[in-house]
Amino acid sequence: MELKYLMEKNGNNMELKKKNRINSALIIIIIMLIVSCNKNSQLEIYKVPPMQYEFDKNSIAETYLKNIEYYRLHYPYDLELKLKFAGRVLKDSIKERLIKEQIERHFQQYPKVKHDPANFYEPHACRFSTSMDIVRSPIPTKEQVFVSTDSIIYNKDASLCIAFLCVEENFSDIDGLEKSEHAFYAEAMVGYRKHPKDTLKTYPLSFFSLMGYDKKKTLVADLIRLYTTKLKGSFLSGSVYGDHRFNHNVGEKGFFKESPLFMKYNDSTYYFQMYRALGEDYMYDYPY
Repeated sequence: MELKYLMEKNGNNMELKKKNRINSALIIIIIMLIVSCNKNSQLEIYKVPPMQYEFDKNSIAETYLKNIEYYRLHYPYDLELKLKFAGRVLKDSIKERLIKEQIERHFQQYPKVKHDPANFYEPHACRFSTSMDIVRSPIPTKEQVFVSTDSIIYNKDASLCIAFLCVEENFSDIDGLEKSEHAFYAEAMVGYRKHPKDTLKTYPLSFFSLMGYDKKKTLVADLIRLYTTKLKGSFLSGSVYGDHRFNHNVGEKGFFKESPLFMKYNDSTYYFQMYRALGEDYMYDYPY
């Protein structure tokens, strides 16, 4: 009886693994069907050479990591902590003024670190102390944050694309810092290059983003599902897009030509390169 039970248990495990392999295969088949671009369907997605695809995936992930590291190295977390202490604890207005001037000089030296309007990079560069103050992460980005580009959907000449990324935080316990969960994030970005041989420049896409613990398998797939089924009919009130409604999901015919993302803001700039803050429009200007 015990042997039979073990055989049945192993059989069930094998069956579960088989189902997981089948589900994975189905996902791959679906992606292949999408990429093949059936002219009679409502999809319009194109292949690129495998070497270019891998290069783009790697360069997008590497750029994401470089931007996080830039914030980690250059955002003045220490000065902001001193400012907080001078104002709230010491109540020293002179010291407070001097620190504010120091912070302003720092931002003049590193202007691109002053804002992260989409909150894509800076949150991964910092930690919380045990007193819940925001401090610089003491560990280099590549040792605690892992970024991979899951998949990319291109337009016809591969000058535009939508990339889906998985960002994994693997923060270890450090004395003086709050313990952080091992977390996964799914993010989407617009990729753009002016010339075929250019490396893609990436811009945040903030309609949907997902966060979950121990959900790496499904998290990006869920994000892709949102952008390929739920973008149509939505709009971002208060954004640069104004009242422009999105009439296409990612990958549908006309998306890369007719979506408000790809309207021209001016002669040299697309809307996806812009953001609005406090009623004013600015161009995304990340370090990398």
